[in-house]
Amino acid sequence: MKSQLLITSVLLISALSISAFAQTVESEFDSLGGNQIILERARELNPDTKVEVVQDRIVPRKNRFEFAPEFSGTMGGDDTYTKSQSVGMNINYHINHRWSIGAKYNHTFNKLTAEGETMVDAAVADRLANPRNPTAPMPDIDHQKSESLVILNWYPIYGKMNLFEKSIAQFDVYGLLGAGQVELKSGSKPTYTVGGGIGFWMSPQISTRMELRYQKYNVEYVTGPKNLDLAIASVQVGWLL
Repeated sequence: MKSQLLITSVLLISALSISAFAQTVESEFDSLGGNQIILERARELNPDTKVEVVQDRIVPRKNRFEFAPEFSGTMGGDDTYTKSQSVGMNINYHINHRWSIGAKYNHTFNKLTAEGETMVDAAVADRLANPRNPTAPMPDIDHQKSESLVILNWYPIYGKMNLFEKSIAQFDVYGLLGAGQVELKSGSKPTYTVGGGIGFWMSPQISTRMELRYQKYNVEYVTGPKNLDLAIASVQVGWLL
């Protein structure tokens, strides 16, 4: 129930960001399209050629904080037996338009896959039928409960694109490097992550990020410790203060 409420909240924020984008098309964000006088003169010189003028960055980020709720899904790890999804919050401090540092916290919700449920049902039935000598194995799972990370972001690529001939949106392609702690069923373990993404500025305050990162940590199985490699895809909706 809590996960559904948090997911609904993230989707609601996304819908509000799209609404805010539509409202800014005709007002403050229009300046991304360029200088109107220069644009008209260029069109007069060559009316058969379509001309667009793109100006400088309209979203200044120096010495500013950004808060971004996040919804993510995990690929790899224990995904044979469990499906894991997370909701959380990112807080970033933008040193300038190239660098930011921040913190990420995610709470994870786990659900058995069809194969995991089949193994659990078979193991339970076997233990009821043979309580002294059960032979059916239980799935070996050390699922994630939460994670806390410190993240360094680098924004090497900046650009703008024309959205459906209505407005020009600013975007940033970024890379990230992070480390922290992951809370597992077996206890707390150190972890590190590396990845990247692209962020679209829907207005001077609201952004939408699509992120993909690799994460690694150790788990404790009955058979012994094991390194897990995971890929985590997320969507974030940010608010720049």
